[in-house]
Amino acid sequence: MSLYYEPDPANENDPPLLPPILTPVVVPNNVDVFTKAIASASKSEAGTVFYSENPEYLEIAVVLLPEVPKIRCNQMLYVMMVAAGDAIGALAPPEVAVTFSYPGLIFLNRGEAGLVKIEVSPSDGDQIIPDWMVVGIKLRLNNNLQVDESNIKPDITSLADEGAGYISRTRAIESLSRHFLAWVSQWEDEGFKPVVDVWNSRREETKVINLKANDVVSWIGLDENGLAIVKLNEKELFLSPIEITKEIGEINLQ
Repeated sequence: MSLYYEPDPANENDPPLLPPILTPVVVPNNVDVFTKAIASASKSEAGTVFYSENPEYLEIAVVLLPEVPKIRCNQMLYVMMVAAGDAIGALAPPEVAVTFSYPGLIFLNRGEAGLVKIEVSPSDGDQIIPDWMVVGIKLRLNNNLQVDESNIKPDITSLADEGAGYISRTRAIESLSRHFLAWVSQWEDEGFKPVVDVWNSRREETKVINLKANDVVSWIGLDENGLAIVKLNEKELFLSPIEITKEIGEINLQ
């Protein structure tokens, strides 16, 4: 019997109870939430939270209406990541270590468990304020991929695998949404530095970044806009989370 449990179990058929500034919109199990949010972003209000019915994942995508240039929108990737770290920390047992890696990977006790992605409306330059932005996260609540005990993958995990299987999708969405709003508020008041400080304190230093050509780059840090500074063959590169697929390719959580 686990020492940890959810004191107020949620009915998964009920929509999550979010702060008034956020509006939940359910997405059917077989539809990609991030893709759905992007397709609906131009017609959605700021604070619309698309969430999946799939009980195996915490999967949401938040529509925002930026007031900053596209280049600074990159910062929101890290805002969602540190919010996820706080949300997991508030719900999971204290021995579950949450760490991060660029470009948006979330690890639980060094096992890959989640992914954060961002997208903005098409624009002509980095200094243009986008019409909309979508910040999405997908986190494994369970890990039913590992049904073959002879082929366990220690680098893939879930909240259930790490002793937090009692956390329901609904409560996870509610917690993450509250922590995300809190971090957005702090970002608005204090800038990007507090976000960077927390993200750096949780960065998983053992993970490497591979470019499309299979080049492995060395990590230097984040710049003031949220671009990753890496080094390849003694040359510094700046990688944007918004445009990262150009350098790394598609990144998805299975």
